[in-house]
Amino acid sequence: MKRLFTPGLIGLAILGLLLASCSPGSAPTPVPAAPTPAKTTVPASNLPPPTSQDAAWAKVIDAAKQEGSLTIYSITLTGDIGIATAKAFKDRTGITLDVISGRGAAFIERIKTETRIGQMVGDILESSVQLDFTLKATDGTVSTLDIPVLREKGVWRVEPLSTDAEGHILNHKSYYLSPWVNTNLIKSGQEPKSYRDLAKPEWKGKILMSDPSVSGSGYDVLVTMVNRGYLDNDYVKSLGGQGIKFASGTLDVVRALAKGDEAFGFAATDSDAASFLAEGAPIKAIAMEEGTLATPSAMARVKNGPHPNASKVFLNWILGAEGQTVFSKGARLASVRSDVQDFRHPAAVVEPKRLIVYTGQDTEKVAKAFQDKWLVELWKKK
Repeated sequence: MKRLFTPGLIGLAILGLLLASCSPGSAPTPVPAAPTPAKTTVPASNLPPPTSQDAAWAKVIDAAKQEGSLTIYSITLTGDIGIATAKAFKDRTGITLDVISGRGAAFIERIKTETRIGQMVGDILESSVQLDFTLKATDGTVSTLDIPVLREKGVWRVEPLSTDAEGHILNHKSYYLSPWVNTNLIKSGQEPKSYRDLAKPEWKGKILMSDPSVSGSGYDVLVTMVNRGYLDNDYVKSLGGQGIKFASGTLDVVRALAKGDEAFGFAATDSDAASFLAEGAPIKAIAMEEGTLATPSAMARVKNGPHPNASKVFLNWILGAEGQTVFSKGARLASVRSDVQDFRHPAAVVEPKRLIVYTGQDTEKVAKAFQDKWLVELWKKK
């Protein structure tokens, strides 16, 4: 049989195939393309587009950081409270808070002097509502209605603008003025249930209160309750004949109760009672039928203060949940915000029958009441 291919021919054929695969005109074997990755879909934000207010506030924040600091004249931000507040604010914003503590009336005169000589130092006055109104009356304050926190609804125990709708005076804390008793001297069930009970014979000579012939808690409660119609002038006259003992202030009222020197205090604040309660003093607050007076302290921006933007940023922060938590914890108070923990001592937490928030109108009435001769004469100490 004849062979179709000799070994030599087979070798030549293989060599020809190899040379053909290396020639320039040959097409490479196609490689399958990698699959195209699926497109990642980023969900659209469900937040509303920025408003002109948001854009304006962003500019305020930028300007505040350029200012870098602000100065507050304060009756409350002292000691540890002031240190904690300044640190938290600096941590959050990078802005330094300088606190100068002292008496509110002295700050009013200081601001007047700064204004007169044209050398402003203070940016914010933190004091009683009455003194903030005094500064406002001299054209010494400016409105702060444009800060974002004031747009929050449904979060306030005490509205920041409840004393001043124009926004010059912002309530940042609130004291509850309640009667207090020594629980060793007045047993449970024997406490008065109404302010009107105090005009009864059994309470004669047993009532201690801050002197109501001058500005103070006792005076504020009486005038505000009469102003709102819960009490009347006849009751005030009856109370004036009860042989009331006078203290120089609410702190002295609570101190006397804690020591057992007195059994009943007409009006004292939860803040004043805090340290005595922490030491185990046998005292407790009473919720009267007429209601409990919430008397705020406030902050006002000083007109022509050197750091107007930093002042706005601070006021917005101190009224926000973070600022209120820091401040209320340090002061052992119930925040003006309902979404912030109540930091009062448990014995100071008494659910009021009615919460009566002291307003700017009350401030005016209280100021005018000092001019009523019969009231001043009634409360003169014998």
